[in-house]
Amino acid sequence: MGISVLDKLLPLEGGGVETTFKDVAIVSNSLLEHYRSDLEADKSIDIAEAMSHFHSYNKELSQHRKKLEPVGAILEGFSNDLKDLSSSLVSLEQQSTELSRDSHTNKMITQMLEKTINEKVLPPELIRDILYEELSNKYFEKVNYLLDKMNEEESLLVKAKVVERTRDFVISQIRALRTKPVSSQEVQNKLLGCTDLFHFLQSQQPKLGEQLQRAYQSTMRWYYRSKFAKYIYSLEKLPRRHLEVSIFDSPNYLSTFESRFQILTNTDSCIPSQLAETITVPYTIEFVFLQLLRAISDNLTVEYLFVVGFFYQGNETNHTWASEMFQDVFKMSTDFLALITEGTCDVYGVLLIIKLIHNFQQKLHENHIPALDDHLNLLLLTLWPMFSKLVDLNCDALKRQIPRTPKSLVPLNVTQQFALFYSGLLRLSSEGEPSVTAITRLRNAYESNLTKAANVFRGHDKETFLDRNYSLVYTIVSNEAEDSVSEINHFEKLASVYKS
Repeated sequence: MGISVLDKLLPLEGGGVETTFKDVAIVSNSLLEHYRSDLEADKSIDIAEAMSHFHSYNKELSQHRKKLEPVGAILEGFSNDLKDLSSSLVSLEQQSTELSRDSHTNKMITQMLEKTINEKVLPPELIRDILYEELSNKYFEKVNYLLDKMNEEESLLVKAKVVERTRDFVISQIRALRTKPVSSQEVQNKLLGCTDLFHFLQSQQPKLGEQLQRAYQSTMRWYYRSKFAKYIYSLEKLPRRHLEVSIFDSPNYLSTFESRFQILTNTDSCIPSQLAETITVPYTIEFVFLQLLRAISDNLTVEYLFVVGFFYQGNETNHTWASEMFQDVFKMSTDFLALITEGTCDVYGVLLIIKLIHNFQQKLHENHIPALDDHLNLLLLTLWPMFSKLVDLNCDALKRQIPRTPKSLVPLNVTQQFALFYSGLLRLSSEGEPSVTAITRLRNAYESNLTKAANVFRGHDKETFLDRNYSLVYTIVSNEAEDSVSEINHFEKLASVYKS
């Protein structure tokens, strides 16, 4: 509705002159009479003519009002249309809000429904993997994923199948040790790859887990017995240096101490059994026994760590299983030690074996491997009395080597032998060990017999003889066993007592 429409309905004279109508409110008849009296009193106004103009104006006004009636109707309709449009917009806004709310609700429902469907739907590939995939800890992750999608009743069949496959796998690996040329390390590595599966089996079937553990331990006892029997057989073929007399009756014995002492820091691996059977160079008894000791320690350490991790889940507190598994090996080890030390007078060899055992004990304690303690202590119980007996044998030999009637005042040949032998024993001894008592007996034997020999001389010659011998011992011990301060001081005092 524009100005053009109004122009058609109300054409105005004068082309665009705006006309403004003012409605005069007549308040009362007295006021009209007042206006009328004013008009009659005004002589310049012709009442008849004014009335004629008024009626003419009123007639024209009525005509214009009739023309404006359609405009009013149009404006009223336009107003009603605006009201309807406004109501429609409000309704549309409400509907939009409701649709948005419904859309969000539908989205949430769809997500929940999708999650529920995904939880219940099992991919065929997953089922095939559970039934046929090679067992591993990664396989167990798929098992857990599948069990999470099932309730307790539905999961029973899956659990039973997983336990069955794990049982068959463990049994096949145990059988392989007896029927196939495989090493225990290969089997253990395969089993360790299924550690989570075996722990799952233990949680589902504890008795079955115990039976499989006993089967493994029984098989490994047979395995180690057969392997170590072959290895000890090859070690028995190694040529050995055998000393059947005291060190005072074997002049070249003491010259080998430094090279033998190095074995305490030796980190070489064990001699393979194939190589041991072809060696022709003779070895000392401590070197031969070190090969067996290292083989037992290495295998038991690996076995202990495997069993604790695989069967006990790292919570092993009773290691009697290790004694049972290695019982035959320990027996062969004890017998082999008796074989290589039978009839020997090699006191250094025996003491070096003792020191090697101490080194292994310390290393095993640092690695928290207690399973070998009992066997090593049993070996020490065999070796310490043997060492003490050999020291006594050398005490007797020393007594025989010191002449009853020395011919001159120069130090005795046996003094140098004693000093070197004594220094070696000091370097291999530690405070609080049984060796300290035995070494003291050796020193006392030397001093008492040297004093008896010195009694041949009189006066100053006796003191000179003792001074020269004790000074030689002091010099050698100071150079060879410099850490044995108390023993060095002991011989220094003896030498100073008789110094002229």
